[in-house]
Amino acid sequence: MNVADAATSALSFAASNWIWTSTVTTGGIVALRKDFTPPLGKALIAAEIIITADDSMGFFVNGEYIGSGTPPARTRFVNRYCVDLDPSFNVFAVNASAGSAGGMLATILITYSDNTTDTLVSDSSWRVHSGLPAGFEQLSFDDTAWPVATSLGAYGAAPWDTVFIPSSPAVLGFARADWVWTDVVPASGTLPAGSRVFRRKFTPAPGQTPMTANIIIAVDNSYTLYVNGTGTDFHIAQHYVVNFATAPSEIVLAVLATNAASGPTAVLVNMEVNTVPSGRVNCTAGSFVLTDDLWLSTKGTIPTGWEQLGFDDSAWPAVISEGEYGVAPWDTVTIEAPAAPVTI
Repeated sequence: MNVADAATSALSFAASNWIWTSTVTTGGIVALRKDFTPPLGKALIAAEIIITADDSMGFFVNGEYIGSGTPPARTRFVNRYCVDLDPSFNVFAVNASAGSAGGMLATILITYSDNTTDTLVSDSSWRVHSGLPAGFEQLSFDDTAWPVATSLGAYGAAPWDTVFIPSSPAVLGFARADWVWTDVVPASGTLPAGSRVFRRKFTPAPGQTPMTANIIIAVDNSYTLYVNGTGTDFHIAQHYVVNFATAPSEIVLAVLATNAASGPTAVLVNMEVNTVPSGRVNCTAGSFVLTDDLWLSTKGTIPTGWEQLGFDDSAWPAVISEGEYGVAPWDTVTIEAPAAPVTI
């Protein structure tokens, strides 16, 4: 099944609040929990979740690790999950690390066995605790002594403003992606002609099957893009759709970027990976991967096999940002219509 053919639930943060402890602490770690028991006569079967936190988080359902996010400075890029639920009592739990302010935002669409639904949101019905008590994510943990969460503002409030939610079909832009290069960019921004290679690994959340990756990419001056070792020559600001014939346990984006002549140069990428749990067709899950300081690059001789899935890039240094999308000299770019899908 192509994920583009799956029904997409209408999930939003319209009724959700950014929540945290009553004392906002920069750099602090908190635990958040939401217990839910269905109404009498109802049995739960599944949930579709959109969630993000400032600055990072781990998400659990009934003690099972579901996924993590978001990378530093990527609070506005939401993770979307599909999970099975127990028929009766369920617990949604988050361990979150504060960035400049701290905050968690979530909407949970739950489905009953009769195909009716309810929506849970992040609000003062959640409980929160500074620090991470052992086993806080487990069903049996007693959180009755925890204080209720404090609302820091409705969706859209500063400093978080609005967010980007994975969807099917994907809708992508370069907002908040960084133009990046190796860590040798001088103050002048002028780099010699030549080629460099860049890599970024993405591991899907447990139980989520990658089906499709939508990728938009722009490079000054030219590039070759590889996904799990498959490569095609591309040009600036194009949109590519990659379908996975066999669900990978890891996705690697690899870019060979060439600066044609002495001058500024940089790489800009945004990828949305759509995933679905095995056997489920009416639920969309996904994550974003943007150019940021989680990408790696090498300044030395380009090694053989650098674009392959199993290549060891652990010794490569992180890239540096030359500025967020919109910065000079690149300003904004036009994104062309997606090319015909490629299956790998």
